[in-house]
Amino acid sequence: MTDIIKVTYSSVDGARKVQRFKTVVGASEWAQQWIGKYPVFGAGYAISDDGIGKIEVTGASLSDLFPGGC
Repeated sequence: MTDIIKVTYSSVDGARKVQRFKTVVGASEWAQQWIGKYPVFGAGYAISDDGIGKIEVTGASLSDLFPGGC
């Protein structure tokens, strides 16, 4: 069975997008498109510099998605 990485993007205006990936590379690229390469980290989530967007992930770690930012 293939492990699935589930990445959830949400924003302060209520927008929400969920995407599933088979590779960390794909998940990382998608997450970085939404909130940038160097987000601010909280307890289990990453937030864009402007505070508008948030990324949460299961099946991988935030440091997998943002290797330069953790």
